[in-house]
Amino acid sequence: MKSILGILIMTAIVAVNGCKSQPATEGGGVAVIDLASEVGKGKIVNLSEVASDIRYVKLETTEGSLIGAYPKVFYENDRIYVISSKMIKVFDKDGKFLFTFDKSGNGPNEYQFASNMRIMPYTGGITVQTFSLDSKDKLLFFDRDGNFEKSKEVPRIKATSQERTINLNDSIFIGSAAPRHKDSLQIFAIVYDSTFNVVKNILMPFIPEYEQMVQEVMASRAPDGTISMLPGRIYYSVKPPELYIFKNSVRLITAGNDTIFTLDSQLNYSPAFSINYGKYKNISAKRDNITKLDGDHISIVKNFFIETQENIILQFYMRNFCHEPYELMVSTTRGLQPRRHTDCYALYNKKSGKFTFLNQPVKGMLGFKEDLQDGPAFLPISISSDFQASALFTASEIIDFAAKNEVKGELRKIVKGLNDTDNPVIAIAKMR
Repeated sequence: MKSILGILIMTAIVAVNGCKSQPATEGGGVAVIDLASEVGKGKIVNLSEVASDIRYVKLETTEGSLIGAYPKVFYENDRIYVISSKMIKVFDKDGKFLFTFDKSGNGPNEYQFASNMRIMPYTGGITVQTFSLDSKDKLLFFDRDGNFEKSKEVPRIKATSQERTINLNDSIFIGSAAPRHKDSLQIFAIVYDSTFNVVKNILMPFIPEYEQMVQEVMASRAPDGTISMLPGRIYYSVKPPELYIFKNSVRLITAGNDTIFTLDSQLNYSPAFSINYGKYKNISAKRDNITKLDGDHISIVKNFFIETQENIILQFYMRNFCHEPYELMVSTTRGLQPRRHTDCYALYNKKSGKFTFLNQPVKGMLGFKEDLQDGPAFLPISISSDFQASALFTASEIIDFAAKNEVKGELRKIVKGLNDTDNPVIAIAKMR
């Protein structure tokens, strides 16, 4: 009898502990990202908790390899791609400059306006989506060496705004979309086959009416030079979702809905994650005082989403609930000026269901504390198909950080030969 009781007790303990390690779900088995319970909290998270390794790559600096303004870095198939000014500088995995990709022009396989440039998962090929005033947008496909492969025309759907189109594989293409008018077809995404016939329209999820209306804000300068913001007209506007590839599926995110959706390679469309905003969800139709900096609610930043095998890294407009506001210097017509920020990054563990706001390792430096080589705070910009996340630091940022902190490993070697006019340094972390 005692042994049976002991077995029952052990079974109960295992069951309870098992429940604790599982993420919370709502009806239908959708994982819940419990933001509401963590507002006002947060902690510094070490990079070693989410990554097994990091390496730093100094990009070769030559006259032809210089990086332009506002660069974005991607790492795929042993190559580093830096996109800026509608061109791509391509380097090998060790930072040696290979070539510049720039197909702007009037030729048949060139583009005048590039609305989106994408590095293809697995192959490292380059896809350019063109923008044309005659609504005949195209996808131009190039191999990893910049050689033209093929062109596909993206059909337009009347009364629908269409943004970027990506391919899940060789036979499935997905375009993000949104209705132009309140009474037009409420399309959220368009699925095409390899010949760009529409095979499926995905309808827009529920978005409250007050989230569909936008109020213009106009700047007014007083005689003393001070600027005040004045409310303007109110009009209908719904933004298309952002699309992110994860393995053999696509995640769809929009700020007006609290659910992250998935479309898989079999064209099954379903909710994947639900964000519990609780009392921090905007339910007021009054929009006058809402900005990205101020307001009594929290919302997701749909333009940032990094998903690994184990975790998701997210960004939120925290507004009045930001417990670590910060300032960054930005270039303006009046020179460098401090700009206040009230956003915050967060980590969601898909296995445990734990949600954590990421505190700043150093005031004003966002991301993870880089405890593998003691480098600057690491915040990935992109992630490769084999889950290697990339971040970019200017040479001066690395030099300034090393002057105040003891760095080690290959980063320490890089700093010794670095000049502040050199090309950026790329950090590549192997994420779990």
